[in-house]
Amino acid sequence: MKVPKENRPAERPKQCRIQYCLFYNDRPKRLSDDPSDIAKGNYVAGIDVMYATNWIISDNVFVGIQGRTFEGRGAIFIWHDSRDCVIERNIIIDCDVGLQLGNPHRDSETTYHCVGCIARNNFITRAPEAGIVTVYTKDCKVLNNTIHDPDSRLGRLLRSVFTNDGLVFANNLLSGPGIRNESDSTITFTNNLIKDLTEYFENPGSGNLHLKNGAIDAVDKGVALAEVTDDFDRQPRGSSPDIGADEIIK
Repeated sequence: MKVPKENRPAERPKQCRIQYCLFYNDRPKRLSDDPSDIAKGNYVAGIDVMYATNWIISDNVFVGIQGRTFEGRGAIFIWHDSRDCVIERNIIIDCDVGLQLGNPHRDSETTYHCVGCIARNNFITRAPEAGIVTVYTKDCKVLNNTIHDPDSRLGRLLRSVFTNDGLVFANNLLSGPGIRNESDSTITFTNNLIKDLTEYFENPGSGNLHLKNGAIDAVDKGVALAEVTDDFDRQPRGSSPDIGADEIIK
């Protein structure tokens, strides 16, 4: 539900934290669950929040957030003028979209859906619509995430659509087809590793995307980023960090 425009600066939800939660669906959504669903059985998300400011969404597990035809919304879905949110260290498995910053739908009063948001150190496994998608964003950063879906049906482990001014994709480990850039903005792509890396992970089928010691293309191949000083397990990163969400400590 939208925050009323006349008192939005005071009433927009601020400084909230969602942490250590399990979001679990045991089956895809059905038309009979919500006959008025405008997306014909695909309007389903784990967290769906508007006007969020300074939120932290971390250390949660999302499983099976799926629409009727596997075209649902993000397990984490942030939109409508949300600002300065951090999404980190989440495990997302078998959800149609892993993380969604923004939405192709935008009303006349919204210029950007997300401003200054950071997605970092997340594990995402099998997200058929997109692992991480950005739509109508400004100065957002997608850093050191690990996304595993070598059989991705649409080939877009990272997807950018419409306007994404100042967007940075850096140090992401993309085990599968890679990036789909449909944006009209200039986006910074830095040091993303893209290929089938199934053999690099401890147990990719169950969503355990920790690196094995033999992950030579990822280990020490990242660039140091001020926004990413530790990893998925809160272990420190050095001057030559690993690509993706996990850092192998030597």
